[in-house]
Amino acid sequence: MDISDRQRQLLLTIISEFIETAEAVGSLNLQSKYGFKVSPATIRNEMAELVSTGYLLNRNASGGRVPTLKGWRYFIQDLREKGIEDIDVLTQEEIKNELNKIKFDKYQLLRKTIGFLASLANNPAIALVDGEIFYAGLAGMVNIPEFKNTANLQKMLEILEDYYALSEIMNDGKSEEDLSILFGEETDGSGYKDFTVVFTEIRLHDKKRGYIAVIGPNRMRYNQVLAAIKYLSQTVKYLVQNW
Repeated sequence: MDISDRQRQLLLTIISEFIETAEAVGSLNLQSKYGFKVSPATIRNEMAELVSTGYLLNRNASGGRVPTLKGWRYFIQDLREKGIEDIDVLTQEEIKNELNKIKFDKYQLLRKTIGFLASLANNPAIALVDGEIFYAGLAGMVNIPEFKNTANLQKMLEILEDYYALSEIMNDGKSEEDLSILFGEETDGSGYKDFTVVFTEIRLHDKKRGYIAVIGPNRMRYNQVLAAIKYLSQTVKYLVQNW
């Protein structure tokens, strides 16, 4: 490990704070809000070390930091090691009951599934099957800070409209894990730099395969997103196999 335990705690806290606020994180805010038992000067020094080791980036002259790709990857690995939490039992039952009613209709099942996914993830959700894209949650994009910028919103919509580009990204970026996370910087498309795709393969009627995914800014609540995709993909698999 190239960072200390204190730097690890600080890094995870900074990323969590950035996810919640969408603002670059400064040392004074961390010290007052999270009660680190060290001085702001010590926090600044540790943050500077995290910048030098490539986990954080200076966002502005005031000293606020944001995660780099290396920082995000560290955060995701920590989440995986802790284990993905399940969504609450009542929500699970509601979803399962609703999807069970339409399990014979592939397209209705997909639409309902990604509707639940977008709601739980608070980001746009898609399904890719048989050369088609199914969307949910697009209207909610206006409430995401990153999409207040018209150029960012246009980029995202262009991404969402391109079945073949999305399919290629997922086919090439699929990991050995059941749930894959691909950051825009890891793709060939320069337009994807600030966006992330969280996705998994699903199996449908007649053994056809496709993907369900959440696409949003790097700053998404990964614990919620991973839990939602995990449960929904498992539920669709169960319903299709047992109809």
